Amino acid sequence: MIKLLLRRRAQSAFNRLVSMSLWDISVRAGFSLAGLLILALMYYWFGRALGYLYGVSIIGPLLPWKMTAMLFLAMFTMVGISGLISAMTTLYYSDDLKFLFSSPIPARLVFFDKAVETAVYSSWTLVAVMLPFVLALGRAEHASVFFYLYFAVLLIPFVLLGAAGGMALSMALMWFFPTGRTRDTVWLLGSLAMVLAYMMLRFSQPELLLNPGAMEVVSRYLQYLQAPTAPYLPSWWLVGGMQAFLFGKYAVFAKYVAALFGSVLVVYGALAYLSKWTYLAGFNGAQEGMRQNKPHFSEPVERKLFRAGLLERVQATLLWKDRRVFMRDMRYWSQAALIAAIMAVYLFSIRKLPLESADLKSLIAFFNIAIAGFVVAAIGLRFTFPAVSLEGRSFWLLRAAPVPLASVMREKLVLWALPSALVGITLVAVSNILLKADFFVSALGLGTIAAASAVCCVMGVGLGAVFPRFDVENIHQVESSAGGFVYMACCVGYLAAVISLEAYPVRMHFYNKFYSAPWDMRWLSLCIAGYVLVNILAVAIPWKMGRKNLENYEI
Repeated sequence: MIKLLLRRRAQSAFNRLVSMSLWDISVRAGFSLAGLLILALMYYWFGRALGYLYGVSIIGPLLPWKMTAMLFLAMFTMVGISGLISAMTTLYYSDDLKFLFSSPIPARLVFFDKAVETAVYSSWTLVAVMLPFVLALGRAEHASVFFYLYFAVLLIPFVLLGAAGGMALSMALMWFFPTGRTRDTVWLLGSLAMVLAYMMLRFSQPELLLNPGAMEVVSRYLQYLQAPTAPYLPSWWLVGGMQAFLFGKYAVFAKYVAALFGSVLVVYGALAYLSKWTYLAGFNGAQEGMRQNKPHFSEPVERKLFRAGLLERVQATLLWKDRRVFMRDMRYWSQAALIAAIMAVYLFSIRKLPLESADLKSLIAFFNIAIAGFVVAAIGLRFTFPAVSLEGRSFWLLRAAPVPLASVMREKLVLWALPSALVGITLVAVSNILLKADFFVSALGLGTIAAASAVCCVMGVGLGAVFPRFDVENIHQVESSAGGFVYMACCVGYLAAVISLEAYPVRMHFYNKFYSAPWDMRWLSLCIAGYVLVNILAVAIPWKMGRKNLENYEI
């Protein structure tokens, strides 16, 4: 049976590969090359950081391994949290589960198959991020090829143990609360836990380890640096085992290897034993929903806007529908929590910039417009761009109803324009206050980010209509599609054009401030005309293309 399940996965992967078009292959190859480039840059940065740490007197050999232990402890925690979220989908809500349970395969084997899938989904990105660090660490320690080989072997039980905690908690929750609402709660709590871990990692200011002024403080904690970090967790078993192998302590290495693989056998044996009673019961309960028959007496805000003449009847109805979907789907709330965390870390990083000159702060505030615009565009990739595709297989209802598709697109724009503008304006306004930017740069930044937020929102709805995908099972398939790449490329190109056109007025501002140089009104007029033209093109072209494509779309 195990051989049959493995053959099924291999055949599915082969079928997906041979069914890919040339365009899909090109897009995936482009993303793969971009990912390899990012990993190469991370390897270079980790190599520089480790080289600096090894050069510190007295504590140099201790700092890299302490940082390694802390990183793998964080990775173990993140794998556990991600495993909790992934387990809900793979163990209880995967599309192929009904087929697998209807086949003559024992439930325990189905559980094992989905457990391995959960471990892979919850850890592969973290493993990819940590590989450059391990390669840089091995190069700094002049390690042999066996160092990397044994690390790859020990990484398997480490990842399995990290995901096992999330799976055990998800099985317990579905055993005691076997409803679809449990999945939504786990999505929210798991996302909040990841947000909290991300914020704690950033607010701990790990860059202080690379600050020469902080080394005098760190040197007082030699005993702390030499002590194991969470010695009873698999993160230390992995780090301690590799450290023992590198320094020739093979007995200690064998002890940690036995602890890792022995723990995997015990933990997954216990999960398999318990799955005989808990897994099927949780799966059956997951197919049922929770009824809520609560009467609603208040008048919807969309009806008030319609009666005030601010919305059309169709737009008010669709806006009410999308708002209710947003309120019901916990995944949206988890994404909102992540956005709040990104904004907090973003502003914290701005506050910690080592800048002293007031004029340099104003210049950084100008370039901050592009970064804030990129954040708005990235948020649009998650919310605005998939807005049309999220109609899903019910899109035929809109086509069959007497509803202009332009009104549908305007409703999506009304839904997401205000949140996008609030994020962008908040980032720029608070950054300007923290940087104490002058009035000209502050006013220019607020006006630019307000316009850029609106333009990115229009491009998201328009290009989302140009590249609709109504048959996807997961929203991430819409974001990672070729259309999502085109949307981000257009947003980045638009922001680059805007910053380039505004660079000359900013230059004239500083020239006038430093040297009392007069403003060149001809070049200023050209910059303003170019800025207006870029915004008109960025709004009109995607919107018209999207509307035309939806009108000609065959269901």
